[in-house]
Amino acid sequence: MNRTRLFELLLGLILLWAFVGFFYTPLDPLSQDYTGNRLSGPSFSHLLGVDGLGRDLFSRIWLGSGHSILMGLVATVGNLALAALILFAEQKAPAWFSQFILSFVSGWLAIPVIFIALLLLVFLEQGPGTLVIAAALGNVPFTFRQLRVLWLYQKETLYVQASLVLGSQSWNLFRRTIWPNLKPDVSGLSKLIFAFSLLEVSGLAFLGLIGDPDFPELGSILRQNKSYLLADPWQVIWPGIFLSGILLLVQLSRSEQE
Repeated sequence: MNRTRLFELLLGLILLWAFVGFFYTPLDPLSQDYTGNRLSGPSFSHLLGVDGLGRDLFSRIWLGSGHSILMGLVATVGNLALAALILFAEQKAPAWFSQFILSFVSGWLAIPVIFIALLLLVFLEQGPGTLVIAAALGNVPFTFRQLRVLWLYQKETLYVQASLVLGSQSWNLFRRTIWPNLKPDVSGLSKLIFAFSLLEVSGLAFLGLIGDPDFPELGSILRQNKSYLLADPWQVIWPGIFLSGILLLVQLSRSEQE
């Protein structure tokens, strides 16, 4: 097993562990039953301690990791789908409309994710879904440009040109010739977009745009616990370690694909 495969396996185990948190955590992550042990530090009963409101920190981080990863994955899927749709339109459109799309995407690239999130909040309620939409939309220009470079490169390769000469139809050409060669690059790009999306939804949640302050999500947990930084720094360090660890594994799992 090479190094990249090992990191992919570790990342897969972390994702599986995070999703188990939707169905099981050692203690109720929302229950404030441990106010007598607030900021008491790790123990056999509370592996990472108890937060300032009397909730088990490990259970909150477990469920919060699941929420963060799910939001990042949904944003990634939406981002790739929208970017691929725009690329399809750009490739099939007349030259003038194709140029319009390229100019529009260039302008879109200058709009930060936080501005998109604030704009969405004018029309939508605060919540995880709004942050997911903002992260998905914010990364579309980058994803579109990367997909376009990959697509144009594949179209000019000798094996694609040979398939066209032999009369391959569009769908068969894509499925049998282009996609097998495009798949590794798209996989690496997807991991990068997932890392972006995960960091962005957590960052927006840290800024308080997620709405419910008790919603277990890593960025939201960091926001809730930052007031305890001096009294118990581990209240901030632990969720930061989990978020940074996931991002590190994503990067290591794609290191040999670049």
